[in-house]
Amino acid sequence: MNFFSIAVSGLTHKPLQTSLSILAVIMGMAMLTTVYLLSQGIADGFKRNAAGIDVVAGAKGSPLQLILSTIYHTDVPIGNIDMDEFEEIKNNSMVKQAIPIAMGDNYKGFRVIGTEAAYIDLYKGKIKEGRNFEKPFEVVAGSSVPMAIGETFSARHGFSSDSTDIHDNTSYTLVGILQPTGTVIDKLLMTPIESVQQAHTHDHDEDQAHHHHEEEEKEKEKESPRQVTAILIEAKNGAALMNLPRAINQDGHMQAANPSYELTKLSKNFGLGKDVLNILGFSILGLSVLMVFSTLALSLSERRYDMAVFRVVGASPSMLFSTLITQGVLIAGLGTVIGLVMGHIFAYALVGVLGSFEGIIMKAELLTVQGIDIILIITGCGAGIIAALPTAISAARTNISTLLVSR
Repeated sequence: MNFFSIAVSGLTHKPLQTSLSILAVIMGMAMLTTVYLLSQGIADGFKRNAAGIDVVAGAKGSPLQLILSTIYHTDVPIGNIDMDEFEEIKNNSMVKQAIPIAMGDNYKGFRVIGTEAAYIDLYKGKIKEGRNFEKPFEVVAGSSVPMAIGETFSARHGFSSDSTDIHDNTSYTLVGILQPTGTVIDKLLMTPIESVQQAHTHDHDEDQAHHHHEEEEKEKEKESPRQVTAILIEAKNGAALMNLPRAINQDGHMQAANPSYELTKLSKNFGLGKDVLNILGFSILGLSVLMVFSTLALSLSERRYDMAVFRVVGASPSMLFSTLITQGVLIAGLGTVIGLVMGHIFAYALVGVLGSFEGIIMKAELLTVQGIDIILIITGCGAGIIAALPTAISAARTNISTLLVSR
């Protein structure tokens, strides 16, 4: 009989205490894994979606709202800027690439984005079926949009799928579907920027036909259809990145927002919640260490006579020590592995339930083994050794003669 089989026998001797200890480890590890996977997935997703975008230029307002609405499509745009301002920025010597986007419509909740082919290239989009858009009112759909090639539709004004303001005079045709990219374009409908501008031109002309008052006409003139919502800019170099926002902000109608700066501020705001969850996870893990210690100590107190008998028949103090350490590692290791699996499943399920994570977190990665898993397994087993250490030392120091005489 070796120390491993003795260790297993000792744990099955008290199944309730052993099960509770394993459960405590599972809970702590599951929470830590879930929090890490989601926070890391969000951080990676933010970086992935902002790759190649140094500056976003748009209407005056909240810089964070500008970033969230134009890069991540999770907020409402602030307003529009004139196409002439886009042309001016595009021709600026500090600009390597400038991509316009025009928003304001949706179809079944999926945003219709007027842009250029360079926008799809920015996210490394590849055509899975059909072809890229070539002329106004042709549409390319992201991989998460449930549509078929050749399907036609009229967009609704705004971002609500139940909006009653439908652009009846314009009809879009789906000509291409993209492969999954793990970015926001997976849930977008992309079309030449002229499509969105022309769709709103029709509305503009109709409105003017129905309004004859001079003041109302002046208001309509302010809503020029040749507008864009924002400009995604890649600077030529580091010096340009420093000076470009200052130059854009001098324009009375525009602001420049730096994605990395705004996201750093955003992550700080959410950092407290993440820290609280991590503290809670480590607290549960600490409690599980105490429970493992309690389980092993209780087991030793009840089986101390058996340990003495093992010594009499030839078991060394090191064997008893190894037996208790093995029990600690078995409890913590089993709980850690189950907790890690559950953490991955929880994170995957949460992303599925909370649709706002779509296009930010790559769901498939949540079910794959990651470096954090190895770290947590080592941490869990280490916690098991620490929990078992006092009891293991006590078992190795068992006084055989005193224990047998007292028995």
